[in-house]
Amino acid sequence: MAPVIYLSICIPTFNRCEVLDYSLQMLFSNPEFDFEQIEVIVCDNCSTDDTAGVVAKYPHVKYYRNSENIRDLNFAVALGHATGRYLKLFNDTLSFKSGGLKFILDCIKSKLEFKENLFFYNNMFLNKNCQKETSSINEYIKQVSFQTTWIANFGVWREDFQLVTDKEKYVQYQFTQVDWTYQIVANGKKTNIYFNEFYDVVPTKQKGSYNVFDTFINKYLFVVKHVKLPLLVYELEKYRLCKYFVYPWLVMLFITEKNTYSFDIRGVFKIIFLKYWYEPYLYVILFKFWIIKMRNEKYNK
Repeated sequence: MAPVIYLSICIPTFNRCEVLDYSLQMLFSNPEFDFEQIEVIVCDNCSTDDTAGVVAKYPHVKYYRNSENIRDLNFAVALGHATGRYLKLFNDTLSFKSGGLKFILDCIKSKLEFKENLFFYNNMFLNKNCQKETSSINEYIKQVSFQTTWIANFGVWREDFQLVTDKEKYVQYQFTQVDWTYQIVANGKKTNIYFNEFYDVVPTKQKGSYNVFDTFINKYLFVVKHVKLPLLVYELEKYRLCKYFVYPWLVMLFITEKNTYSFDIRGVFKIIFLKYWYEPYLYVILFKFWIIKMRNEKYNK
């Protein structure tokens, strides 16, 4: 009898062969990795580097290469190649922390009968080292906020992913997985969210190239708004995005780590003001940013 594949780890990748090599090495050397119960899918978005050569070093990987770069459509393609009971998107920059992979695999096995919705989130500003149960999109967003955007936080039973409609709906907004998550949470099943230290992130050189503020302030909030949330839920999420995402990234990109990332920062303040100009908390946040910037410039003189 063939072994049961309980977990498919699906890794979309493009032109990051060095970091992918390290991530695969960490994955297969993890003592919690079970070669009979876990499969690893690498879906290459037509890389021009040595991604194929790197993957060839790992015979357990199921490798697929797109004939052209299809950008975020690659997420659905990667999941479509999987055969496991539970499908998990996984960044090519990640590894599992001790205990993380075992916890996820054990949880999947324990939920096989009723296949309740399962999500595994790294600890975040709202929840740490706990489990939350939700039964609506409103409750889900209150618990996870914009962390739905991180592809490592997406996971789904294979048959439930097949029921997700219009998988390409928000591909131009770079958040297909957010829409999928909301559809899954609305499927009538109980949703379980586990928060813990599941993943480590491998540092990459010059991460970025897109406008992170446009992507999150305009595109992410566009997706959220079209869920037709109650106004207070939407406004709360908008506030949390500003305080816990926009402000920290302003500090990093303009003050503390401005040479580390290669994000496009053109028109950043215009983007922020167009979305938040009437919100009083914006000016408190910008004042804090200005104070830190002045102190940093004075210190560096």
